Amino acid sequence: MSDGTRRLLLAFHQSAGFLDSADHRRVLDWTLAHRGRFKPASLVGDLVDPTQRISETLRDLGSIEALLERRFMEVLPVLLKDCGTRPFEVDKIELELAAHGDGAHFVAHSDTVTGESRRRAREAGRTQHDRILSAVYYFYREPKGFSGGELRLHPLGSFGGEGGHVDIEPLQNSVVAFPSWTRHEVRTVRCPSGAFEDSRFAVNCWFCRTMDDNGGR
Repeated sequence: MSDGTRRLLLAFHQSAGFLDSADHRRVLDWTLAHRGRFKPASLVGDLVDPTQRISETLRDLGSIEALLERRFMEVLPVLLKDCGTRPFEVDKIELELAAHGDGAHFVAHSDTVTGESRRRAREAGRTQHDRILSAVYYFYREPKGFSGGELRLHPLGSFGGEGGHVDIEPLQNSVVAFPSWTRHEVRTVRCPSGAFEDSRFAVNCWFCRTMDDNGGR
């Protein structure tokens, strides 16, 4: 399968220079200063399962939250266009800061809850929003202290392992976006020092809209 065909099956955006140098430094410094607040990453229902996902995450982004929300909203029109997603009213932005150290990974999954799981989540009050577009901002301390950690996007209908995927390197100060229904994974990270400061850092952003009664998009 050619690269051109894969890109037809996998609509996504990737670009460099997401933040200017001062804001990039601010986000990195804030992240390193709050190392003690990170917790093991969980799955749906706060389940921690290292066979599925290993990383440390933080949801309260304090003084950098407004900066990141503003920048993500600024680039949203370009992200929507490149991802082939129709414009929609953003009712909520979710942000999550993740640190991926040695051995970190996340198996193939999608960010959108559908079907019976969606119904149960809504009835339980765990969510009132649908994730429509996912974006990831990558940053790290230099010199780079890790390898691996590529974002692997799988084509529509694939459950991983069938080929036709695209691997995207987590480049410094770059952003990647894709429709939230896209199955994706984080490939294993190698960080020989084991130091938090040498982690692969990422800000996960989900653009959400209020759930409708039929689950339509």
